[in-house]
Amino acid sequence: MDKLIFTSLSGQKHIDQRVQQISNEIANVSTTGFKKEFAAATETYRYDGDGFKSRYVPVVTPSNRVDLTDGAMQSTGRPLDIAVSGNQLLAVLTDNDEIAYTRRGDLVLGADGLLRVGSGERLASDANTPISIPALTEIKIGPDGTVLGKQIGGDAVIFQPIARIQVAEADPGKVSLRADGLYESSDRQPFAAAATPAVQSGALEGSNVSLFSAMVDMISMSRRYEMQVKVLKQASDLAERSQSLARVTQ
Repeated sequence: MDKLIFTSLSGQKHIDQRVQQISNEIANVSTTGFKKEFAAATETYRYDGDGFKSRYVPVVTPSNRVDLTDGAMQSTGRPLDIAVSGNQLLAVLTDNDEIAYTRRGDLVLGADGLLRVGSGERLASDANTPISIPALTEIKIGPDGTVLGKQIGGDAVIFQPIARIQVAEADPGKVSLRADGLYESSDRQPFAAAATPAVQSGALEGSNVSLFSAMVDMISMSRRYEMQVKVLKQASDLAERSQSLARVTQ
């Protein structure tokens, strides 16, 4: 009997974790550059314990691997909106000056003169430093990630290079989601710089979550949960009948 209960509870745990993933995807369906996670993985482990023989049971482990499938490109015409695609990622500096990665390209110029992504992190240059923009400077970003600028109202008519955005070429099998929503390599090593950065200016990448697919998955998980509840109810009924039969035969 406990085998049936164990299997059902393991199934419920998997469903609960998957529902959390789907809920997060739905909440971020409109978030710039958002990437969904791959579904949780199931592994089999051996359990030993008093009162029952050793057995192998399925154990669900959450996956923090990121699906880099491109989202829809949205033209904005704004010079500080950029997008990359494929396996390329934008490098940012965290609060403790570590390099992490993102696909958010909705850049803003902070009060401190630093370029930041929409979630607040500082955009990183190819020298692993923040990108500082001089005051009263008109800027644009080239297809190779070079940040160009010229003084507003000045005599200069040619944009001069200020810095170059660090664009990484990620190994899609190693891109992991951090607790802060940024990405890193699963081996905690920096990704290599992209040999040919492809930065699209005046555009943003949308989320790669399909709301329709996410809702279908949520309905499927709801039905699976109902099935597991029925299994537990049947296990309880069988236990009661077994106890009744034991009392009758005494």
